[in-house]
Amino acid sequence: MFKKLLKALGFSPAGTSTESTPQPPDNQPEKELDLAEFLIEVAQEFEDSDKFKEAAYLVANRLEFSSAKELTQYFHNTPPEPEALKSKTKKYGLLGVWMSICQNAIFEILFNYKAQAIPTLYSIGFGEYDWTQYKAIDVLCRLAKDGIETDAIVKNIGEKIQDFRYEAAMPSLESLATIPDNNEVSKIILKMFDEYADGDPIDGLYILRLLAFNYPIEAKSKLSFIKAIAKGEGIENRSPFLDGAVVSVDQEGNETYSMGGQEIEGTFEETHRITAATLYFFLDQEDSEINQLIDYWEHHAKEEGHRNMIVELKKR
Repeated sequence: MFKKLLKALGFSPAGTSTESTPQPPDNQPEKELDLAEFLIEVAQEFEDSDKFKEAAYLVANRLEFSSAKELTQYFHNTPPEPEALKSKTKKYGLLGVWMSICQNAIFEILFNYKAQAIPTLYSIGFGEYDWTQYKAIDVLCRLAKDGIETDAIVKNIGEKIQDFRYEAAMPSLESLATIPDNNEVSKIILKMFDEYADGDPIDGLYILRLLAFNYPIEAKSKLSFIKAIAKGEGIENRSPFLDGAVVSVDQEGNETYSMGGQEIEGTFEETHRITAATLYFFLDQEDSEINQLIDYWEHHAKEEGHRNMIVELKKR
């Protein structure tokens, strides 16, 4: 539901491949620096991922790193939003959109300094909780995925992530899971699974979905857990509010639940069960109970999106 918005704000879905690594910045400084102008030069391209990344690369080529790292002063004290951008940002209808865009622009600029930026990213990612924490972790994971200090970055994240607040831990795991072919990554994610699954099985399911794309063998070790949720075990009478749902009540007292402004047509229990069943099927197509559930929901799931997802999954 949030994919279009997240993409517009500069986020990338877990598992997508990164762009080809540009050459290191030439670091040709401007004589007179107006850092806000450099920031806006990148931020104004937020609706086009390719232009956004290209603008950040070009800015990094013109700024010494010693100047670029000072852009972090704008994390929560953004320059005034240009009038020409307001018609674009207001359509997203969220508080803090311009701040988020500026933060993403700063991190995209820092990404181009590669290893030189890592100490700065550590200080943000491993500091006190803040909106920027998981964004710094995301850039560190992009660098690690590109082979830049991979082992050190993974080790440091593994040592710190258990102390993260939930709001930072989950998106950080999403970023970490994009690093392929690294045994330590799967160990960290499974350790976080053990920490969260007992408190909320749906959190555990989410973590296993992250793990499954690059580490399917490791995810298979939790098939019994996934199957239990697919059968509805442990999520009976689960409150929609645990999933961040918003409830609306009409004049007749009928309740409607939505997430991100989109109405949920089926029940949340059905959604979680289908999510678990499709994850299990992705990992193992030979289980008769799961196959029966998949066949049933292919035709009877209340959400059309779920039915279509199952059709596509079975084409694999």
